[in-house]
Amino acid sequence: MSGPSVTTIRMPGLSLPDPGASRETYTRAERVSVATLSLVAALALRLVSGERSRHKVVLLDEAWFLLASTQGRTLLNRLVRLGRSMNATVLLATQRLADLGDLSELVGTYFLFGQDSAAEAARGLELIGLDPADAALRNRLTEYRQGMCLMRDLDGRVGELQVDLVFSDLLAALDTSPPSGEEER
Repeated sequence: MSGPSVTTIRMPGLSLPDPGASRETYTRAERVSVATLSLVAALALRLVSGERSRHKVVLLDEAWFLLASTQGRTLLNRLVRLGRSMNATVLLATQRLADLGDLSELVGTYFLFGQDSAAEAARGLELIGLDPADAALRNRLTEYRQGMCLMRDLDGRVGELQVDLVFSDLLAALDTSPPSGEEER
């Protein structure tokens, strides 16, 4: 085995153009961001496509940022489509299910954590093959906290799942839930 076990790429401050915007209207910051994303995409694809015997995991947190641009969607589409053939698992984390769009058809396993609204809960239930009109299930999904979720597996089976992290410090570091009573920004 050669190379690092973990490669982390952070891209703070990128300013991607709106989907459908013509290149002529890009600001300088948007042109630089698109070029940066293209380089990161090339690196990610190179890392994923190497050494098929070694399993790779690509975690894209705040995937909405990539899903909001044509360039980002192209990267995600390629990674998701090539993932299995390259022995890679692609994990997409986003707070809004609508962000996935047509990529949702390529996702095999879903973890649907607590939703902020009945409308988002209904979208999530429909996405995983459950009845979005089931008010009790929608309400239950909006009450999930502390690692509780619905999981749909590769065979389409859905069940409740409690994710328990062994280390409380890790849970605190990964927690993105607003404190009780805090308004969403």
